[in-house]
Amino acid sequence: MFMRLVLAFLTMVALVAAADVNGKWKGSMGQGDAVFTFKAAGSEVTGTMLGGEGKEHPLRGTIDGDKISFTVDSEWQGNPVKLVAKGTVSGDEMKLEIGTEDGSWGTSVTAKKQ
Repeated sequence: MFMRLVLAFLTMVALVAAADVNGKWKGSMGQGDAVFTFKAAGSEVTGTMLGGEGKEHPLRGTIDGDKISFTVDSEWQGNPVKLVAKGTVSGDEMKLEIGTEDGSWGTSVTAKKQ
């Protein structure tokens, strides 16, 4: 019984400590802006990324405290590309390192909550 109480308490602390990423975030990425729409449920994050070409791409990942990581199923010149993003959230600012899964391209993005 005691262990269940401890686990329940730790779960609640983790949920309270996670940064609030729900909603739209916008940041400059390359030649245009990227708009991220996030929905967090516990430690899981889902949503979309709207890129400069005007297409929405699905994203999924995790959030742990102020740390966020996610992947985006995107495309470049008609070819599928998986983007990998990792970063931190502080209030209404998200600092991300985003790159291709194979490491051939990458950039830094600072997104602001809209």
